[in-house]
Amino acid sequence: MKSGVWGDLTVTGVVDAGLGQRLLDGPLRWTPESLPPNPLPAGERRARFSPSGALVTYFHGTPRQFSGSLFDSIGGGGDRSDVENQITREDVFAVAAVNAPVPAAVASLLLNEPASGRLATLLRQLPTDIDLWDAEDETLAIATKAWDEIRTIHEAGTTFGADGGFAANKLLARKRPRLIPLYDEKVRAVVYLVEGASWWFSLRDALRVDGEDNEVRFRVGAAMLEAKVGYVSVLRGLDVILWSYASFGGSKPK
Repeated sequence: MKSGVWGDLTVTGVVDAGLGQRLLDGPLRWTPESLPPNPLPAGERRARFSPSGALVTYFHGTPRQFSGSLFDSIGGGGDRSDVENQITREDVFAVAAVNAPVPAAVASLLLNEPASGRLATLLRQLPTDIDLWDAEDETLAIATKAWDEIRTIHEAGTTFGADGGFAANKLLARKRPRLIPLYDEKVRAVVYLVEGASWWFSLRDALRVDGEDNEVRFRVGAAMLEAKVGYVSVLRGLDVILWSYASFGGSKPK
C-alpha cells in the first residue's frame, strides 16, 4: 500500500483531533438568521458561503450544473440490495460523474473475475446500514482492503495511476454511502489534515464528539433539511458542502 502517497485515505491510526472544529469554523459556519432564501434568483450572488445554499445549487440548480448531483441516484444507487456487493456498470458511470472517470481497461478488470469476486468478498463484510461515526476499527480496516484492491486494479489498468486512490475512494463511497466519505484534491484543500492523519478515522472521530449532540452532524443535517436533499447520506451532504466551499468560496457559481 502506498501510504506515503495515500496516507490520508488509509487506516494509519493517526487522528487529526482538530478536524471537527475546523469544519465548524470554515465550511459549516453559519447562523440560522444569516441563511439566504433558497433557491436564489438566477444570477444573484451570495454575500457569504451558505452550506444549504451550496446544496441547493448543486442538487437543484436550473439548468442542472453539476453531473455529480446524479452520483447517488444513477441506477438506483450503489447500495441497492441486489447490487450492494458487486461493482456494476452504473457504479462506473457514477464515479465518472464526480470527476473520477474509469478507463475502459480498469472497468473491465473491476467488472469481471477474478477481481470482481475478490471485491464481492470484501463488500459482503461491509454493512450498508452503518454510519461512519458508528463504525468499528475492524470495519474501516476491511474498507481499506477494498480501497487498496480497487486502487491496485486502477493502477494496473492505466498509465494514469496517480488518481487511483481518489477514484477507489469514490467507488467505495458509491457502494457504501453511509460509511465511506468521498475524498479528492478539492476536499483535501479545505480540511487541512495534519500530516499522516487518516481522513476516514479523523472524520469518524469528528462526527462522534458529544454523541447524538454532535455539532458537525447537526449542521450538515440542518443544511440538508433546508435544501431538501434528505435522500442522500450525511457524508454525501458534507462532501458537497466541502467541494462547493473549495470551488466557489464565498459566492454562488454563476
